Amino acid sequence: MIDAPLVLRSVHQRDAALDARERAARAVEGLTPGRDAFAITSCHRVEVYALGDGGVTPAFDALFTNRLRGDEPVAHHLFRVACGLDSVVVGERQILGQLRRAHDAARSGTTLRAELSELIRRALHLGRRARARGLLGSSRSIGSLAVDELARRIEAPRERRVLIVGAGEIGTLAARALSMRVGHVVVANRDRARAEALASRIGGTSLDVADLDAGLARADAVISAADTRGRLLVRERLTRRLERGPLLIVDVAVPRSVADDARELRGLTYLTVDDLRDGHTPPADVAAVERLCAEQAAAFAAWRREREAAPAIRALRERAEAIRRARVERALAKLRHLGERDRRVVEAFSTALVNELLHEPTLALRRGQR
Repeated sequence: MIDAPLVLRSVHQRDAALDARERAARAVEGLTPGRDAFAITSCHRVEVYALGDGGVTPAFDALFTNRLRGDEPVAHHLFRVACGLDSVVVGERQILGQLRRAHDAARSGTTLRAELSELIRRALHLGRRARARGLLGSSRSIGSLAVDELARRIEAPRERRVLIVGAGEIGTLAARALSMRVGHVVVANRDRARAEALASRIGGTSLDVADLDAGLARADAVISAADTRGRLLVRERLTRRLERGPLLIVDVAVPRSVADDARELRGLTYLTVDDLRDGHTPPADVAAVERLCAEQAAAFAAWRREREAAPAIRALRERAEAIRRARVERALAKLRHLGERDRRVVEAFSTALVNELLHEPTLALRRGQR
C-alpha cells in the first residue's frame, strides 16, 4: 500500500469567485518550498498537489473548495489540465509554461520528491504529445479573449489607442492580437527593454511605468496583465484619467492590477478574467485526449505502486533465495552420489519452484494489495 497518496486542493473559476482565488493565491505564495508539494496558479485556478496531508493547517485547507485524493484521480486531473481540457480556452498552450514554472519553483532551493517530479514530467509530455498530434492545439488564449472583449466594447477599434500593462506571456499574446485589430498599441512594463522589444515586434510603442499617467491620458482602453496587486492602477491615477472621458480596462491579472477602491469609479468599465468567455466550439478531438489522460493516469498510478513495492519485493525475493540456497545445499550434501548434471537439475527445479510460489505475492505487492 502507498503510505502517502497524492492529494489535490484547488479553487477554480467554475466554483469560486475571483476574491476567493486571490486569497488562495496569496496563501500559496507564502508557502515555504518543500519536497512534498508544488502549486499551480493561473488566471482561473489555484491548485496545490501534495503527497499526503502533512503540515496543512485548517485555515489553509479552508481556502480550497475542491479536493481529490488518490494517485489515479489526481494524476488524471493534472493531465487534463496540462492538455488544456480544464481551461476556459480548450487546448490553450499557456498552461504548459505555467506547469514548467510551478515545477521550477518547487525545485528552487529544495529537492522535489521523485514521485511529484515524475508526475509533472508525464503531464508535460502528455500535453506536448496531444498538441504535436494536432489534438486540441489552440492559438487562442486569455490574451486573445481579452482582445475580443475589448474590440466588442469600443467603437471603431481601428481608430483607437490601447495600452497594454505588462509584457509577460499574457501581455505579449494580447499585444500580438491587438496589433491587428486596433489603431495603435502602447506597451508599458517595469523592464523597459522588454517593453521596447515587444512593441517593436508588433509595430507599437513603449513606455516606462514611471510614465504611466501619460500613457493612460492618451489611451482609449487598457489591458492589464501585470502582477501589481493594485499598487499601480490606483484610484487617484484612474480618477485623473477619467476626467477626460470614459475608459475601459480589462484586468486579466490574478491578483488584480486595479486597486479595490478604483473598480467602481464613474466612467470606468472594469472587466476581469471572469468576464471573458470563449465562444468557440471545442475541438472534435476532446474525446481522444480524454482517453489519453485516463490511460496515462492509470499508468502513473501503476508506476507508483510498483515503485513503492520494489523494496518489499526485493526483500521477499532475497529472503526466499537465501532459504532456497540453504535448503538445496543441505539436500545436495546428503546426495553426494549425484553427478554434476543431476545437481544442476535440482538447482533449476528449486529456482523455478521459488519463482512460481513468489509470482502471485509479487503481483499483489505491485498492485498495492495486502
